[in-house]
Amino acid sequence: MKTLPRHDYNSPKKMGKPGGKLGRLSGMQTLKRAFRVYFENTGLHGFRYIITGRTSFDRNVWFAICVAAIVFCLILMLRLWEHFSNNPTVTIIDTSNPIKDLQFPGITICNNNKVYKEHADLIAQKLLINGFDISMTNKLFSSLMKLIRPDKIEIDNATASWVLDTLGYSVEKLMFELMQPCSSLLVRCAWLGQLYNCNKIFKTVKSNEGFCCGFNYHYDLSKNYEDSDSWLTNITATEEEPDSDSSSQFLPGIGDILRVPGTGRDIGLSVALNIDAANYKSSIRQYVGANVLVHDSIDYPDVGAQTSSLIPGQVMTLTLSGTRVRSSRDIRNIPLSKRMCLFDGESPGERKYSYQTCISECIQKNTYSPCGCLPFFFPDEHPETRTCYLTDVDCILTHRRRLSEVPLSHINDCNCLPQCNDETYDAFSESIQLSDIGYDSEITHGLNIKNISFLYVYFRDGSYLEYRKDTILGWDSLLASFGGIFGLCLGGSVISFIEFLYYLTSELLAARKEKRELRNENLPPASKLFTPGPVNKDPRKADKCVFYVWNEQFPRQNQKSTFGFRNDGLRPYRE
Repeated sequence: MKTLPRHDYNSPKKMGKPGGKLGRLSGMQTLKRAFRVYFENTGLHGFRYIITGRTSFDRNVWFAICVAAIVFCLILMLRLWEHFSNNPTVTIIDTSNPIKDLQFPGITICNNNKVYKEHADLIAQKLLINGFDISMTNKLFSSLMKLIRPDKIEIDNATASWVLDTLGYSVEKLMFELMQPCSSLLVRCAWLGQLYNCNKIFKTVKSNEGFCCGFNYHYDLSKNYEDSDSWLTNITATEEEPDSDSSSQFLPGIGDILRVPGTGRDIGLSVALNIDAANYKSSIRQYVGANVLVHDSIDYPDVGAQTSSLIPGQVMTLTLSGTRVRSSRDIRNIPLSKRMCLFDGESPGERKYSYQTCISECIQKNTYSPCGCLPFFFPDEHPETRTCYLTDVDCILTHRRRLSEVPLSHINDCNCLPQCNDETYDAFSESIQLSDIGYDSEITHGLNIKNISFLYVYFRDGSYLEYRKDTILGWDSLLASFGGIFGLCLGGSVISFIEFLYYLTSELLAARKEKRELRNENLPPASKLFTPGPVNKDPRKADKCVFYVWNEQFPRQNQKSTFGFRNDGLRPYRE
């Protein structure tokens, strides 16, 4: 067998065999060369001296300086990011906003009397027919107000339940039938100095004081109490003045939330009230009067409502000041745990989210849920829950005493977040006793000032206070801040990163090209790869071809061949 001399073609030492030690060193050398070229040409301050320094000491000093500058740059960037993460918003105070841009609040008027005597007498007559005596009905009526202010009742549970069964009423319907109708409480109403029919601009609504009369009230109007089958209300309703164009007349506060063009008594709401002390039967307070609640028109009148009391024979002015909180759209991109407020549409339910309403609902549930019921004036959003009645008052009182013994915070347990966009109001009241001094106006004309009270609600200032919340840094400002730190510490910019990628890519492509050219140069000639052997005299092997194969490793791209080889020395492969 003929032996061919071994040549060092395609040796791992020259070609950098993949996976071999020298192959890895070649990759590191390529990377080092890329960094070297980058440092020599970059615009970053000081990096070129790492390569071009005259002595090794100079190069080491500049290397340490550049590393320190990089560390200092990273520290400043991390501090900026930490500050941005922990305090993502900033609040700007603006006092120059015209009052016409602020919504007028909701005004809810509640008579302290929860059992209107004329209605109570009609119900008492119906109960007398069914076996109730006057003493029992009086105990019933005096106990009903304790559904709003829980206290010890004077009627036993069996008799109280018998009343509902006899009348065929729910608790809600019974309290609605016994209230003083809005048509009786509200005598004359004016908006922006123009008179309107009170029955058309006020609605019977719910509040934490039971059934009341609401103006510009837009919390929950899914149930129209005026359309109920109220036979008592229809009996005592006052006759409405004819209104020829009522179908096309603008009714303030009915369709949209109102705004006012300015300030002053004539640019707001004016109401004449008949609190009607003669028809008091059961009051939630120790005096004759009505409570006026000022609140956001989309809020349930409870938590956060400004309350003022009006008694007969007085004129009360409520001067308002408003505050708005407005958040930019960029706030939405901040996680809820950081911004700590909710936008409309981020809370479950179709109704607009209200922080005050959320707190109110939470307190009601925590107070009444252990007794398995909710008060009748609670918003109609839990039809599956039973309405509290006189039979539940003892349970409610017991639970309240238990709550007073345990230091609980309802607000902390409610998981209610403030609104990102909100409006709040402060009301300053002034009450003066009426005197018959010959004063006359459209709102007072022909009324007996001894029995009538007057209410005026308007803004006192021509501007309102606005807290505008915005991100402390937007993504563009944050990027610019990072760029400023990078330029301060290293003198770099976006082009510096592009330069680095450019030089790195160029060196990798150049190294790959050099390897390819080196493989092609080291490929041995074909005359040295295949050599014919001596002719075999054996006739049995006369039809076989014998080749001697060069015992060297071929480059990766040349390993495919039409011939079969055994790489175990110089051995013939017979076909």
